Amino acid sequence: MDPPFPSTASAPTTPADDRGFYRPARRVGLLGFLAPATYELWWLWQLFAFTRREKFPHARAFWWILVPFYGLYVIYQQFDDLKEALEGISSPVRLSAAGTVWLFIASTLAGSAGSRASGLTGLGFFVASGVLFAAAAYMVQRAANAYQEARYPGRQTRGMTTGEIIATVIGVVIFALAILGAVAGG
Repeated sequence: MDPPFPSTASAPTTPADDRGFYRPARRVGLLGFLAPATYELWWLWQLFAFTRREKFPHARAFWWILVPFYGLYVIYQQFDDLKEALEGISSPVRLSAAGTVWLFIASTLAGSAGSRASGLTGLGFFVASGVLFAAAAYMVQRAANAYQEARYPGRQTRGMTTGEIIATVIGVVIFALAILGAVAGG
């Protein structure tokens, strides 16, 4: 059974052997919407692990996203490295690093506005935040899958990992509580 998050004690895997970031883009988009916050953090953790395994030029540790403003730049660098890698293998799939990071920023701003608003207005911002993140995650995951298909042919998508299940369950509970709070007038 895979640990929910990569551990330093686990044996290192080579990029060719690892299937950790090869998953259906539709599932990533759907869960990005239905399980806000926790799935987003888990997915970003996986993205950063993927870019480090692939030795992308600007690969960084996940924790850099916690630095205000610079964290958004680091996320942009990961998206841009993936875009460059796709162009390097002449993939038909394209990714706009700037466009996806703007979706990510808009998602963050909508989530922030949702936490300040109350009732159905707050829920509306919360839902908008989820939709924007889901769109960004779908596009990045689709690009990452295309890169991995070209680089490692014959790769199969994997089922949900333990970490993905945990992040999804917690996120769905958060979403349900947000809906309940909005309906209850809180």
